[in-house]
Amino acid sequence: MMLVAKLACVIFIRSGFWVLLLPSLTRAMKSDITCLRSLKSQLKDPHAHLSNWVFGNYSDGYICSFFGVYCWRSDLNKVLSINLGGSGLEGEFPSGVKLCSFMESLNLTGNNLTGTLPSDTFSSLPYLVTLDLSNNNLAGNIPASLPNVSFLNTLLLDHNRFTGSIPSELASSPRLLQFSVADNDLIGPIPEFTTKNISLSSFDDNPDLCGLPLDPCRSFYSIAIIAANIAAAAFFPVGACYGWLYDGRKQNQRPRRR
Repeated sequence: MMLVAKLACVIFIRSGFWVLLLPSLTRAMKSDITCLRSLKSQLKDPHAHLSNWVFGNYSDGYICSFFGVYCWRSDLNKVLSINLGGSGLEGEFPSGVKLCSFMESLNLTGNNLTGTLPSDTFSSLPYLVTLDLSNNNLAGNIPASLPNVSFLNTLLLDHNRFTGSIPSELASSPRLLQFSVADNDLIGPIPEFTTKNISLSSFDDNPDLCGLPLDPCRSFYSIAIIAANIAAAAFFPVGACYGWLYDGRKQNQRPRRR
């Protein structure tokens, strides 16, 4: 009798737990549906890759059949990753992706994304492991919120038009294993990365980047000295010629002795 009572108690507690959890889980799934809906509405899709993104039936796991969408479970509307690389999508970066708050991977490489990266997007994606935005037309600064993504181990931002410096906080992430900002317009010193596998090619075609593994950065003082030396070297012949002409004219003007 005691065993039956304990079993009934366990079932009651578990049932109560799921009753309490269900509203938050439902909200979370609705959030992921809103995430995908906003992504589709914010981007142009000239090749109709998102044509099967049809919203409305709200059955279990229906978004998991969407092109490029992968779920935690096939019967749960919870986005694990979005892979839309090379889909020809156009428009500004879809800020609505931050609503897929449990997403681990976002791949939008090889599209025609423009504009800047919203600074508040990535702080809302704490479980992001892979972010590939390479080969687009994104501009502006690399968001300071990116280093706050604790689990990030792949960050590919190469072949865009990013400006400004590389956030120093990125370098201190021990999990960052693959990183590239090649072919952008970044400036300033490269921060010292904790991991040693960040190669020279990760920084290619950023003429104004400096520091290891590129050439050392020159200080303002050394640049001033170099500029002064160049100026002196350029004007020395002019000064010498002027002095020679002045001396010659002076000698010609001296009175002759009788």
